Amino acid sequence: MEILTQLHPPVVHFAIALTITGILFEVLYFIFRLKSLKHAGFWTFMFGVIAVWVAMLTGDQAAELVEDNVYGTAKELLENHEEIGEILPWIFTVLGGMRLFMFFREIKFLRLIFLVLGLLSIGLVGYQGNLGGKMVYEYGVGVKVQKPVPTKKTMNIP
Repeated sequence: MEILTQLHPPVVHFAIALTITGILFEVLYFIFRLKSLKHAGFWTFMFGVIAVWVAMLTGDQAAELVEDNVYGTAKELLENHEEIGEILPWIFTVLGGMRLFMFFREIKFLRLIFLVLGLLSIGLVGYQGNLGGKMVYEYGVGVKVQKPVPTKKTMNIP
């Protein structure tokens, strides 16, 4: 379904923004203990978990559309991007489960583990985004080739 492939870029950016912002709210809550930060972190991160799953689903569709026409370094980037993209939703689901548990029962040590794993996961998200960016901006994977715009020179007009 080509519509899902077109949704991949915006969904990915939501997933990145929501998970990173959610973790940042959680870090701020850990430091300042403001209840508003606790709730902001919870809801932002949980919507981020959903967005990561949607990003994986749309990414699978996008990969199917282009994988037969990608070779060499671009193919390696695509495969690595796809592998990480299949792991990230599970990582964020586990983190989301931890966060849901902490919503009802505050355990400082568990929150610290959540923050460390969350920050590491955000690093993996950054690496994942870097691979995706290289595929698109350096190798043109998934980019439609545009027809050249006619000019006076190409149309042989003096």
